[in-house]
Amino acid sequence: MPMRLGVIGGRLQGTEAAYLGGLAGYDVVLVDRCEGTPASGLASETHVLDIRANEARTRTLLASCDAVLPAFEDLDALRWLDGRLRRWGVPFVFDLAAYEVTCSKLRSDLLFAELDVPRPSPWPGCGLPVVVKPSGASGSDGVAVAGTYTELTAARARLEEQGHEVVVQEHVLGPSLSLEVVAAGGRVQVLQTTSLEFDLGHDCKRVVAPGECDGRTAALLEEAGERIAATLGLRGLMDVEAMVADGVPKIIEVDARLPSQTPSAVYHSCDLNLLSLLVDTVLLGSPPAVDRRARRAAVYQHVAVSDGVLEVVGEHALAHARPLTRTPGFFGAHDALTDFRPGASHWTATIITTGSDACSARAGGDEVIARMVDDLGLALAPDLSPRWTEVAS
Repeated sequence: MPMRLGVIGGRLQGTEAAYLGGLAGYDVVLVDRCEGTPASGLASETHVLDIRANEARTRTLLASCDAVLPAFEDLDALRWLDGRLRRWGVPFVFDLAAYEVTCSKLRSDLLFAELDVPRPSPWPGCGLPVVVKPSGASGSDGVAVAGTYTELTAARARLEEQGHEVVVQEHVLGPSLSLEVVAAGGRVQVLQTTSLEFDLGHDCKRVVAPGECDGRTAALLEEAGERIAATLGLRGLMDVEAMVADGVPKIIEVDARLPSQTPSAVYHSCDLNLLSLLVDTVLLGSPPAVDRRARRAAVYQHVAVSDGVLEVVGEHALAHARPLTRTPGFFGAHDALTDFRPGASHWTATIITTGSDACSARAGGDEVIARMVDDLGLALAPDLSPRWTEVAS
């Protein structure tokens, strides 16, 4: 019988889990409060349910699963779910203790300081530009880059008015890297480094695997990831994100949860399914040996079409997509997730292309986009990035 994996949450993280779960041969049991979430088109079965509002139904459903993975970030709900699953004897593929540290950027930065890992300098001990972000949000939510003191003051005030604790730190002018780490039982396994690229809203629009960095930079990032995971006593998976200056990766964020985007890029580069690795690590109590060497390069990116214009966009454009379908060969892509329908004026797609190196995988992505534009008679919007992401060195 295939693994029956309960996934709670059907948007970005849920889409990642449902996609990789399908590739692993799992029966993915998706639960969300809303109908028609993006991940619902990829799951084996979908249940519309508020897990805390109907505890009896939640118990019946989740007790039928071999393990449960959360794909949401409501800390109160995560604590509730952790306690109930312990009581019901259902394995929880999640390290709540590690997440309670990493979901706060302020607490995470204190950890980085304690470990003396490279990190951006805090304001006011750094010059402009700076990054202004809420401590408790993930990804690009609420993030602003301020190039002047006036912009800094306004960005901080906006977040404080919304009730956020605010983090202000040096904006490292250089490329962005990401690294997944799995750990349990005192054993830490670092995986493949990836490169991240962003849209004008500082939302990740493209992942390149393996990461476009030299061996020394990758080794420094891996060493930092190992130390952070060991100090947290991690039992699960953690995503480490860094910006690089002069070859040194400065850690800007860690998240002890299954991320979106990067695991799929890693899968298509080295055939390593991070979801099944995470499940095995938690159930076995230690990460199994893996081969993380790249077999090929992979480029994973998002596009959105609206009123005849195609644009490369950050992943949040997909958060409210219609149910996605896996469509290998979509306009020539190696693989794709999309809610495209013939004649639709609004649709989105995640396209994955591969090649012998990053250059050829990127060229393949360009060809897919060009084919969409030509075949569907679309206009192509400029593929823009934030003004502060240029490599300074």
